[in-house]
Amino acid sequence: MKSAFTSKISYFILTFIMLIITASFLFSGYDKFSLGGGKNVATVDGTPVTIREYQAALGRQLDFYSQMLGGKSLTQKQIEEMGIKQSIVNGLIQQKLITNAANSMGLVVSLDEIKNEIKNLQYFKRNEQFDVSLYRNALQQNGYSPSQFEDLIANDLKQKKVDELFTATLISDNYVNDVLNFKNSSVNVSAIKISRQALAPLISVSEQEIKDFIAKPENKKTLESAYAENKAKYNKPEEVKARHILIKGDDQKALEKIKAIKAKVNTKNFSTIANKETEDASGKSNGGDLGWFGAGRMVPEFEKTAFAMKQGQISEPVKTEFGYHIIYVEDKKAAISQKLEDVQSELARLSIQKTKAQDLDQLLKSEQDRISNLLKENKLSDLESLQKTVGAQFFKNTDVNQFDQTIGQLLLSPKEAEDIFKGKMNDTLNFGNAGTIFLVKINSPLTVADKKAADQLNTEKSAQNQAFSRKVREELLKNLNNKAKIVTNPAII
Repeated sequence: MKSAFTSKISYFILTFIMLIITASFLFSGYDKFSLGGGKNVATVDGTPVTIREYQAALGRQLDFYSQMLGGKSLTQKQIEEMGIKQSIVNGLIQQKLITNAANSMGLVVSLDEIKNEIKNLQYFKRNEQFDVSLYRNALQQNGYSPSQFEDLIANDLKQKKVDELFTATLISDNYVNDVLNFKNSSVNVSAIKISRQALAPLISVSEQEIKDFIAKPENKKTLESAYAENKAKYNKPEEVKARHILIKGDDQKALEKIKAIKAKVNTKNFSTIANKETEDASGKSNGGDLGWFGAGRMVPEFEKTAFAMKQGQISEPVKTEFGYHIIYVEDKKAAISQKLEDVQSELARLSIQKTKAQDLDQLLKSEQDRISNLLKENKLSDLESLQKTVGAQFFKNTDVNQFDQTIGQLLLSPKEAEDIFKGKMNDTLNFGNAGTIFLVKINSPLTVADKKAADQLNTEKSAQNQAFSRKVREELLKNLNNKAKIVTNPAII
């Protein structure tokens, strides 16, 4: 039900090749996004992106999210916030760019190829045999003539042929060997990086300084601006952290089943029983976990019950449009509503700390010396605490290879990487400057791995081919996009 747009938000619309027609939409009678009229959503060098194509892609994507949410549809607000409609249009424009490129390259799809592709579509088969009447009826019901549908299949096959050009073997064995050698030759390090400004909260500020700052009229706008930037922090609605077990249906059988489950669940076994009993697909692997949610995220009946419960309570069966639920409220957060007057002392302190340049410079120097000593003495637990207090980026016992030249998420400059690979055991390297502490301790120097087996070479070769193909696709689309005349119709979107 939750399966939020967080963990699976990277969706397939923007992948390079996507079917123009998907049978799951084609035969669903989907019409709730009907836009009417004869206008196009966009044109690419005169080639139209039709309303029908847009409807199909949008319908597929919204059905995809609905399945993730256990049958619940996205709201219009969620659709807008996630930019789904514009992403759909961008994906369709990419398709047209590739189709036009295929035509200009002289890629031809034969009639036999089109026929074979259609005959192999499961949606036109009865008893595993292509059924002409089923094919014609399906097209008629969805407003397609055979020639129109064959054109769509032909365009899709052209795109596949272009894709096959990219997936051909492009990387040599020697290159792959070099990549593997670089990847398997590594230095083990511990590193920490802290910005100068991140240290500001450690600067001491007296109560008198805060009072004087607030009293000055010229600081009023500074405080108002700081409050506006942090308004979400100081004003939060009530939130609930909950799990649920769903039994679909609204009949007596579903009610009896949920009652039987309610009789045996408690706070200790709720997660285990949810994995076994819930009919919410997204909850079968996480114990029915819904995480934290505020008002407006769940259907009214569910939300009303959840917010009325106390922490640690398990509800009686609750009926919604999805079926019957049992709700377990694990935790609650009260609403927060703080005005500027309530938090101005905190905002004043932060503002003063940022202005104490000389104090910050001294603190940066003293912290750098302290951290350097901790690294040398291998007191890494003391450094880990800095991740919470000042948001330090800390990487303990991390391998740095010559190919990626990164420490965790930190991208090294060529000079920094060179110094690390030349370093000796227990060396502490200082890559910091006036605005940053960046220290790297070498735990073990560069080691070169043995020659890798054939299966590792093949795996790496496949990975490098895919990476290279993606890059070629990106560059091709960029060039095509720059040269093409693309006109979109915002009014329709």
